[in-house]
Amino acid sequence: MFDCKRFASSINLLAVLPLATVVVSLPTPGSAEGLKPFEYVFANGTKIKVSGQLNMGVLSYDDGAATNTNFVDNDNSSSRARVQLFSALGAWNLETILEAEYQPLASNTVSQVNTTPNWNFPKTNLRKAEIILSNDMYGNFYFGQGSMASDGTAEVDKSGTGVIAYASVSDSAGGYFFRFSGGGLSTRTVGSAFSDFDGLSRKARVRYDTPDYNGFGLRASWGQDVLAERNNPLYDIAAVYNGETEAFSIGAAAAIARNTRSDTNIFSASVSGLHKQSGVSLTLATGGQSDGGMGYYGYAKLGYEHKFFPVGTTAASIDVYVGNDIATTSSNSNSVGLALVQNFDDQNIKLWGTWRTYRYDDNTASYENGQAVFGGVLFKF
Repeated sequence: MFDCKRFASSINLLAVLPLATVVVSLPTPGSAEGLKPFEYVFANGTKIKVSGQLNMGVLSYDDGAATNTNFVDNDNSSSRARVQLFSALGAWNLETILEAEYQPLASNTVSQVNTTPNWNFPKTNLRKAEIILSNDMYGNFYFGQGSMASDGTAEVDKSGTGVIAYASVSDSAGGYFFRFSGGGLSTRTVGSAFSDFDGLSRKARVRYDTPDYNGFGLRASWGQDVLAERNNPLYDIAAVYNGETEAFSIGAAAAIARNTRSDTNIFSASVSGLHKQSGVSLTLATGGQSDGGMGYYGYAKLGYEHKFFPVGTTAASIDVYVGNDIATTSSNSNSVGLALVQNFDDQNIKLWGTWRTYRYDDNTASYENGQAVFGGVLFKF
């Protein structure tokens, strides 16, 4: 059941956001603009660009008996750095990307029993090491470590709060364990009970994207999870759509993926529409996988974005997640979340906060509900 006292206590952390908004927006010498990405263009037209982001905050998680608070990296959009090289090969555009993330203590791994940062840099922190050949007539070809065709197909989102709230609701507190009702910690984590089944993420692969046809496109890829030393074949196909009218901005995607290591088929889909004049958006997502049984979920988000302050737009959203058979057969996973994001355009800053509940049930035990309050700052450079 919904606990009003726990909600009121937890929401106090979000109360600092209006004050922080005022503090960040105060003018200071030399603060008219934030740090911009570094770009340099050579005499032959080749361009190099260095960019990235820091995205950290304070996460407080209440498991029904105890509250843990830690300073963590926001796994909804991890801290990272990248180097890009752009050049031309006749009628083709050539782009080379090297990108890595660094999360000593991430919001999806911190837990009641894991609060110590890991300062190592494993090779799985390498997000992208790829070459992209693109042509308006023939499409895009990708080679190397990067997103598979199905990556992101469950996460199309035009609400403006995706930096802290989207279909992958476990990114905010996925490492925490559910507590047995009136007892100790179970072995069931938030991350194992909630999934958006978002395809095959980033792998060493070859991928092809067709040119856009009136906003529609197809993608296909084949790859292996080389960094995790899992050399089984992975392949997927996706369809995407991006459309703009005078009144609406609409995005949609759907994909089917095959993981031969786990003998699993994965389906994912999402659609998001923004009414430009009102700032109101609606986002829907669903997905599932077959692995002996069938786990699946549904996700809905209502968003609103408006420029109340000259520094940038303010975005707010409420979302609901309902999952079945994800952690185990006959299990139920439910989450409700509120999110608030204030943009500071000139400083390349997003000030964000969220409150989210996690409820899990199965036929083996009774569990306490979990509750997360998470606030912080995204700074892009």
